[in-house]
Amino acid sequence: MFVAKRKDGSFFSLLDWKTREEVERLTKGEQFFCPACHRTLQLKHGQVKKVHFSHINDSCNASSESETTYHLEGKAKLYESLLHSHENPTLERYIPSTNQRADVYMEAENRKFAFEFQCSSISKSEFSKRTQLYESSHIKPIWILGIEKLGNIQAQMKFSPFQWQFLQRHTPRSPPYILSFCPKTSIFYYLYPSFSFNTSTTYISTVTSEVWIENSNLLTPPKASWKEHFLHYKKKWRYVYSLYKPHNYLRKYCYAKMNIPLSLFPAEIGLPVPSFYRIHTPVIEWQAWLYFDSIFHTPMHSIIHVPTVIQNFKRRIKYSQITIRELPLVKAGSYEDAIVEYLNALVSIGALKRETPVVYRKIKKELPSSSIEEACKQDRIVLEYLLHIIQS
Repeated sequence: MFVAKRKDGSFFSLLDWKTREEVERLTKGEQFFCPACHRTLQLKHGQVKKVHFSHINDSCNASSESETTYHLEGKAKLYESLLHSHENPTLERYIPSTNQRADVYMEAENRKFAFEFQCSSISKSEFSKRTQLYESSHIKPIWILGIEKLGNIQAQMKFSPFQWQFLQRHTPRSPPYILSFCPKTSIFYYLYPSFSFNTSTTYISTVTSEVWIENSNLLTPPKASWKEHFLHYKKKWRYVYSLYKPHNYLRKYCYAKMNIPLSLFPAEIGLPVPSFYRIHTPVIEWQAWLYFDSIFHTPMHSIIHVPTVIQNFKRRIKYSQITIRELPLVKAGSYEDAIVEYLNALVSIGALKRETPVVYRKIKKELPSSSIEEACKQDRIVLEYLLHIIQS
């Protein structure tokens, strides 16, 4: 940590001084205390880390993890960046109502922000707890993932469950993003997920900024090009992945109830939807369960009732055949949005007709495929038609 209390109650920040010599002269003979737990701190003059304070017994209720060199450098650079673009940010502000010490705290336009520069993994429960404590004190937490935790930023990324927790979405119309920061360049990275094929591949669009921008609507991410990759993935799913052991139950269910091999699932399954990030289960799998449960056997011109579709979907969640992603920073919407978006995608390709917000009608029968090659051709036709409708 860089900020400590003197005996007289005043604060001393190590970042206010440029050289070690200045720090040594100003701190000589003084005692310093933690603003949170009030225990005695020691000044560290190591050659690897910045000069910093640390607890003698490395124990403080306001801090849940030890600080690495990268974390110290990161929050120092984050503070300096915010100092240049905003008024009065505070480094390492202790907030009694939450018993937490924010890396950087700031008040702007009658709002309170707590910036957390995270460069080590913490548990899902700890992440949610810290978020809820800030929010209960009317402080908006801004979780920032250290760029080191992401590696090279590319068009295709592999996000871990821990990294997905950083996904933020502030309004129903704003696109979700993961915010990252590089201490070496003092650049903010806004990573916008475009589409996930499976649990290990997510296409993203990236926008960089020298300043923190709260209103993500001011940013315009470029569109990611994933169509050909997805068609290749869908083809491989038909030929190879459908035979994998984890899909045994879905494969047996498909053959027993639909009377077709899983490799010949309808081209109407596996369509992109805006809220794809809500569901951890790959898009082909969760849409297969939904389509087989609620649409496949529905007679032509019959009603499909959205509450019934959702009820069937929840049953698959209950039995762990579909997994929902927990996103504590995404405040608008739910996984049910992805269900409705999928039904609307089926409307766009002419399979369903939407009559009311909760009533759809089946108006087209699935096209049967006698071979995987034929199914793959249908996949391309359906996807290209859907993307054309979306972009026009």
